[in-house]
Amino acid sequence: MAATLPPPAQPVATPTPVVHIVQPNETLLGIANRYGVSLADLLAANAGVEPTRLQIGQRIVIPPPGAGRVRTGDAALLPSPTPLPYEIRGLNSTRTPAGSLDILGEVFNPGPSAMNNVKVLVSLQDAAGNPLQNAIVSTMLAVIPPNQASPFRVLFTDPPPNYAQFTVRPMRGEAAEAARSVVPLRVVRVEGRPEGARFRVNGELTNASNETPSAVNLLVTVYDAERRVVGYRYIALSSAPLPPGASLPFDASLTALTSQIASFAVYAEGVR
Repeated sequence: MAATLPPPAQPVATPTPVVHIVQPNETLLGIANRYGVSLADLLAANAGVEPTRLQIGQRIVIPPPGAGRVRTGDAALLPSPTPLPYEIRGLNSTRTPAGSLDILGEVFNPGPSAMNNVKVLVSLQDAAGNPLQNAIVSTMLAVIPPNQASPFRVLFTDPPPNYAQFTVRPMRGEAAEAARSVVPLRVVRVEGRPEGARFRVNGELTNASNETPSAVNLLVTVYDAERRVVGYRYIALSSAPLPPGASLPFDASLTALTSQIASFAVYAEGVR
């Protein structure tokens, strides 16, 4: 039977050092590439480490932002120097029949600014709190408006045998002008119900703005009785323009970690 761990304490959105635990067959260069830092910066943050003599279980400190130059295209992997405050909530973990570890949660933006490039660091730990494996994951929504949540998910296909707990902490979050990328849409007459092994949500959305988005996307997130995320689905609902005042029906279904779904949330956005 799948076991779900209780969610850890809510982390504070401040940049903190990232520690990587060396796994079999890893190299220092490979670790540097994984976190988007240069080998020189990694060596500078780990004085005395021999690149050709890494030991399994050895702790490698990943340098914080500003420690050196970042390779083009990899800046998104580094923590924000001043990340916007946001909440990580609804954490849930389940073992799959194959032994993988599936971790879900969501990021809530309390506002007042929209956020983009939001990333969290998920760390598997042993019983003493030592990190074993790390993964950097983005939220499903590219832009999270104020007072809106966006789910995330990461699958560890081969978690260490001494895994005991996990933590999730903010890594990146930048201010964004939502009005430049998305058109807010109003969801009306929505209802949800279980249908066998799936959960079905239908309703209607309306463009109450003065803008005409070129496409419409829909996000459905489902929760259990403890408000933990148990599934979500992000749908490209329509690739046709939606003029001001126009409405669009939707009907979506998804598979969740459990059939005991207590609540759900629906968010719709128009794409400029």
